[in-house]
Amino acid sequence: MSAPTTKELKTIPLLTLLRAADLKPVARVLQERIFSNRQYIFREGGACAGLYVVKTGQVKLIQARHNKERLLAIVGAGESLDLVPFLDNGPHSLSAQARGPVTLYYIECKAAHDLIWNTPPLLAAVLHTVSARLRTLATLASDLAFKDVTARVCKILLDQAQTEGTRQHDGIHLRRTLSQQEFASLAGTAREVAWRSLKKLEDEGIVRIERKQITLLDMERLTAMA
Repeated sequence: MSAPTTKELKTIPLLTLLRAADLKPVARVLQERIFSNRQYIFREGGACAGLYVVKTGQVKLIQARHNKERLLAIVGAGESLDLVPFLDNGPHSLSAQARGPVTLYYIECKAAHDLIWNTPPLLAAVLHTVSARLRTLATLASDLAFKDVTARVCKILLDQAQTEGTRQHDGIHLRRTLSQQEFASLAGTAREVAWRSLKKLEDEGIVRIERKQITLLDMERLTAMA
């Protein structure tokens, strides 16, 4: 692989605030790794091999609890995977699995650790990213404890509307990029239960479900139910 340009590196949120002089040592140690669909990049509890950032494709972040896997998030280009080991020198706090073919930027563990702790803007970016992800996990735990399945389904739809929805004359259109199992896992429930909740929303005129998309017809009611 040819070394990435400063402009390419600046598209990675972790590196946005770094000066050109700080980016040069990053470019020198940066590698690329390719993973096939469903291949695990690392597993929860395993030793940290390095720092990973998605270049192309998507990666599922997963945690196992009580012999069940919970899908925490699906991350795409520019997003980092598990950064916690670089702060506490511990094992991975979650598993990462390729969702389709994936190309990742990779920096070997010691080199990444040295870069993070010797580059204050990079350390600040790592701390910000980790704190944001911890906040997301806390919200997920709270939702599981205090919200019913329909409320959690509504929240997923609202989150998708913010990140990938397109507004049309009849509502906000969402492409159905998640499998039924992935959607259910994000909601923390069984596939059949998540589907019943979606159908309930359709029966009440809040959403319209089609083969390739879901249209959010009544954002006010959807928000009130989330």
